[in-house]
Formats: sequence, C-alpha cells, structure tokens
Amino acid sequence: MSKLSVCAFGSIIAFAVVSRAQEAAPGTINCVEGHVALDNQAVAADKVGAAAVHPGHLLETAQGKAEVLLSPGVFLRVGENSSIKMETASGKELRVELVRGEALVEVDQVDHARRLDVIEKGADARVDHRGVYLFNANQPAVLVYNGRVRVEDDRREFAIGQGEELLLNGSAPKTQKLDRDDTNALYSWSLRRADYAAQVSEWTVEALLSLDDAAQYTAGWYWNPWYSSWAFILPKGRAVSPLGYGYYAPSAVQSLAPVFGDYR
Repeated sequence: MSKLSVCAFGSIIAFAVVSRAQEAAPGTINCVEGHVALDNQAVAADKVGAAAVHPGHLLETAQGKAEVLLSPGVFLRVGENSSIKMETASGKELRVELVRGEALVEVDQVDHARRLDVIEKGADARVDHRGVYLFNANQPAVLVYNGRVRVEDDRREFAIGQGEELLLNGSAPKTQKLDRDDTNALYSWSLRRADYAAQVSEWTVEALLSLDDAAQYTAGWYWNPWYSSWAFILPKGRAVSPLGYGYYAPSAVQSLAPVFGDYR
C-alpha cells in the first residue's frame, strides 16, 4: 500500500469481547488515513485507538486525514494538510485549536457538564448543540451544516445557525448564507466515517447483548477489538446522528430493523 490507512473498514462477522475498562480519553486518535503525525512522530498502526492528543500536543496531517474522539458522541475529523492543538482537556472543559487547514466536528451527543470550544484565528466557537460544524483556518470561516454555534472574538459575539457561515475577515467578521449542498472532500470523508461509526456502534451493542442481554450499560466509548475502533453507545433509546446515521442503546427494543444507513 502506498499510504497508511488504519480506519477499520472491515466486514468481520463475529462478536467481540468489548471493553470499557478504560474510557477513551479526550483526544484519542480513532482513525488515520495517509500521513498523520503526533508531535512530529508518525502515528503507527498499532497506536491507533490508544494514542491521544493531550494538552499542549500537536496533531498534523500531510496527505492524510485523522479522526479524533472528544466527549462521548463527539468526533473531530481533521482534513489534509491541517493541524490541531489540544489546549485543555479536563472533566469540565475541552478546548481545541485549529492551527491550520480544516476540521469538521460532528456532535451526536452534547455533554452539558463539559464545555467544548474550538479556537480558530482568534475566534472562540462554543459548540453546545448537536450538529455538524466545519472550521477552515486557511480561509478563516465557521460553517454550520446542522445545529447552531456561538462564536466570540475580542469584541463581539455571533450566533450562527444551520445553513449559515461566519467569515472571519479580521476586523470585519460577517455572516452569510451557506449552501449546504456545497461540500468538500473532508465532509465526504466524514460522511463515510459517520456511516461506519454507526455500524460499529450497532455491532458493539449486539456484542454486549450476546454477553448478557439483561445487563444495563452506561453511555460512552466502548473499545471493540474486532474492528480496532471505539464505538459510541447511547444511554437509552435510539437516535439519528446529524449526518443521518442511526444508533440504538442496548436497552432499546431489539426487534428493530438495522439502524445504520443514511437517514437524512
């Protein structure tokens, strides 16, 4: 293969012994494709799922992409020729800076006890709603494909809703309408990753139920070794992600049709 791809796109039909003995830390690298480096060291295949972008550390891509886990149900996907820096990762706050390039944040579940901020070119975006948000540091802008976000700079605050984008034009930021059908390569890759994340979640739920169908499982990240991926498990019921893919919890009715697939 000409480039590294560790993104667990498998078709193994088996039940794994899944584990949540150690919750995925904020910043955990869940997938790399192509060249991805953490503090100038290439992320090796056997480190995916374990390595994390800790506070003060820098993740960079060249001709590659990466998926980083934040709070349970929040995926940060980094595009090609981009870099992010973890500023803060505590039980009460997550702060990630987009240093260059672009990143997409998919929020399937909001952790109201932990504030999430994405910093870009001096602007601070507080992400506290389910949605899909694209950040571009090269042509500074915040794009809201789904959801809503508040963005602050040193002088003012903007509320950006679905179908809007904020252009960070130095001293004169402005909002304008966003064509939600006008997407890019990172968005397309995120769609594929979102589809797969929902499938891994369903397979993990089935594995949990095969171990003990009466057990009650808490929400969060569960490691599935068969797919070399962390799976997001809902606390209860079922839901459709902002990118259109379904999830259900172990406690949900199991006579449902498979929920993975594009529900937009």
